[in-house]
This record gives sequence, structure tokens and C-alpha cells, in this order.
Amino acid sequence: MKQPSNLKVVIVNGRPGVGKTTFEEICEDILGSAYCAKRSTVDKVKEIAKAGGWKAGKELKDRKFLSDLKDLFNEYNDMPLEDIVQFARGWEEDLGYYGVRSHPHVLFVDDREPEHIERVKRKFGNIATTLLIRRPGDEDVETSNHADENVFKYTYDYIIENDHDIEKLKYEAMIFLNLIFSKNDGIIDL
Repeated sequence: MKQPSNLKVVIVNGRPGVGKTTFEEICEDILGSAYCAKRSTVDKVKEIAKAGGWKAGKELKDRKFLSDLKDLFNEYNDMPLEDIVQFARGWEEDLGYYGVRSHPHVLFVDDREPEHIERVKRKFGNIATTLLIRRPGDEDVETSNHADENVFKYTYDYIIENDHDIEKLKYEAMIFLNLIFSKNDGIIDL
């Protein structure tokens, strides 16, 4: 008999530098590193870009290049979404092997484009939720691509205002985790 899963998929968005990674790391500290995984819809795209000579830069032109390449893969074979699904399946299998699939665990999926966020959310169904992390002035950050420009053009399930110190963000993370795990979503099967 397959062990029931207590997986939640949190699709995270926010402009560069607002604290998305910090928030995810805080959640990892709360849940434990074995129960928190992170994957971006651009991770596989980055692997392919590196094989093609991309030097892992973080300049605006690099962000545009990755965004354009991701768009091509989305259109061609939906590779960014399929990569997330395969990653989740593999992680669930690993947790099942160790007999801990029923322990609360979170897969953070970093995604930028509203239409892609919605597709990821639909793919994972009722175990998925969306989260926007904001910081005062983040709407003034210079962008180079449609993914960064369209961050605020989606209706998120949760919004966290990262406008104080790290202790406040830790408090917000604890509340957020309690909220998502208080939902009874039933058993999932990836």
C-alpha cells in the first residue's frame, strides 16, 4: 500500500531581490531540510543554456536570454513544467522509500509568468497554492523581460509583505506554513 502524501506545492513569485529565497530557506529551517525542496521552472533551462555557452550571468541581458529560452521550450514541448512534475515525482519516491511521505513537506516552485503559474497550479491541483513576496519599492525595479514585468498581473492565493526585519519574515513563514497545512487536501498521487 502506498503511503499517503502530505505534499504542498507552493508556486512563488516576486521581483528580483524581494526575499523569495530567504523566505524559502526560513521554511526549510522550520520544516527541516529533508521536507523542503526548491525547483525553478528555469532550472532545466539554465542547464541547457550553460551547455550552449551561457556564463550564468545575472545582468538584465542574461535574464532576458533565459526568459526567451524558457518561452521557446514552453511552446515547443512544455519542458519547464514537465521538469517540475518529474522533480516532484522523484522527491515523493525518495520520501516514500524512507517512509516519511506523510510528514508535511513543501516543494517551492519559483515561477514568473502568470499564465505558466496557472498551468503549474492546475497540474498539481488542490495541493498547489500561489505566493507573491513583495518589498516596498519592488514595482520600481528595472526589468528586461516580460516575466519580470508581469509579476503583479496574477491574483495570488497569498501575499507576504517583506517590509520588516528577518524576525518578522520568520513569523510570516510560520503563519504561512500553518495555513497551507491546515487544509485537508486528501491523498495525492503524482
